[in-house]
Amino acid sequence: MPPLNRIRRPLATSESTRARRFALPDLADERTGASIEAFLDGPGVRRGRKISRAIAEPPQADGEASTALMAPAAARVPGPPRQSPELRTLPGRLEWNAALARESVRAARYARPAAVAIVELKPDRPGADIDPWLRSIAGPIARALRQDCRATDLVARVASTRFQMLLPETSEEGAATLAERVAEQCRALIQSTGAPVAVRVCVAGTGIDDTLDEALAHALRMIEAA
Repeated sequence: MPPLNRIRRPLATSESTRARRFALPDLADERTGASIEAFLDGPGVRRGRKISRAIAEPPQADGEASTALMAPAAARVPGPPRQSPELRTLPGRLEWNAALARESVRAARYARPAAVAIVELKPDRPGADIDPWLRSIAGPIARALRQDCRATDLVARVASTRFQMLLPETSEEGAATLAERVAEQCRALIQSTGAPVAVRVCVAGTGIDDTLDEALAHALRMIEAA
């Protein structure tokens, strides 16, 4: 059977249909030109026109202005400075405890010397507030402590004002020599900033009857009593 020939007929358009598509306004109307352009060009967003949208703001109390919009740029308080790289990479209390346990076992098993040193930052006078200064001076102090240490030593920050140093294969006399050098460098750094901070350093080492844990406890008692 031969295929049927389908005849496509154009859609009938009448004058009434065109009238429903676009109603030509009165020529005397001032909005005639704008209406024709809107019909031909489509919505205003296609022509790059700026569309304003109302942004809802959170409810505010009576008489309260939006401080984020009305406050001048100079009055905005900047956030705290970023933490220095020395502090971000410095071990904390957990790393210190793990390293102390390993070294304590090693020193006791092989009867080898080991020592600890505590560097404490305290106010240089009664009533002085050192908290605002800690962020600016803690990084340089951590860098100074690491510079004078060997690769086998460990420097950790166990509190905001306290650093502790684990010194394997070091006698108490050797730790005291290191502590004196570190204390002088820290005092010079603090003096250059004008911070009201004093540095106190205490050391303790293992002995015939003293373990590394006992040496740390002895150093802590000395630093608290200073």
